[in-house]
Amino acid sequence: MKLITEIQEDKVYFRIQEYDSKYKPVLEMCFYQEDEKGYYKSYPSNYPHLETIRSNFEMLGELMFNQLGYFVSVPWEKGLLAFLEKIQGSGINWWLTGSCAVCARGISLNPHDVDIMVDSKDIPQIIELFSDVIFEPIVDTQGWVTKDFGVLFMDCRIDIASDPAAFIDEPEPADCGPYAKEHLETIEWHGYSIQVPPLSLSIAVNRRRGRWERVKIMEEA
Repeated sequence: MKLITEIQEDKVYFRIQEYDSKYKPVLEMCFYQEDEKGYYKSYPSNYPHLETIRSNFEMLGELMFNQLGYFVSVPWEKGLLAFLEKIQGSGINWWLTGSCAVCARGISLNPHDVDIMVDSKDIPQIIELFSDVIFEPIVDTQGWVTKDFGVLFMDCRIDIASDPAAFIDEPEPADCGPYAKEHLETIEWHGYSIQVPPLSLSIAVNRRRGRWERVKIMEEA
C-alpha cells in the first residue's frame, strides 16, 4: 500500500494507491472516493497543523486500514486510555458510543475503532489539543449525519463526531443520536468516569443491522 498527500490549488489530497483488493471494502467503508489514481479524500489546504496530519496519514495509514479490516489486532483499550489521559481537565464535553461503549461495560465485541461524540463548539479546542495525532482533519461535513467529523490515531483509529442529526433517531433511537445524548449513563472504566448510551440502544442498533451474534452477547450480559 502506498499513501501520499499532495496539494493542488486550495485542496490537499490524501491518497491510497497500490493497495491489495482486500482493502477496497475498508476504504469504501471510510468514505474514500475512487478515481483513476486510487482512493482519496480532500481537505482545505489551509487547515491548521497540516504538515503533521499529512505525516500521520502517510506513516500510520497502512496500520490503521489493517486494523479496520481486522487484518491485525486492534488495541482499542490503549487508544481509549490515551484519549482519556489527554482530554482530562480540558473541560470538553464528550461521550463514548459504538461498540467500545459496550466493551467499556465489560462486554467483549471486538471493536475496530473508538467512536467519540463531542459538541461542535469544542471542535477548535479539540483540534489544538489533539493536533499531534490527527489522522484526517476534523471538518464541517456540510450536512452529513453529524456536523463535524474527523479521525485521530492513538494506537488505533478514534473517530471524532459532533452534534448528531435528528434523523439518526428515525424511525427509532440510535446509540449515537440526540436521544442517546439526552439519556447518557456514567460508568467507571480503568479509574475514569465515562458517559455512554443505554445498553438497550446498542442492542437495538445491532438488531436492526442484523448483527445477531453481538445481540446475543449483549442480551446475555
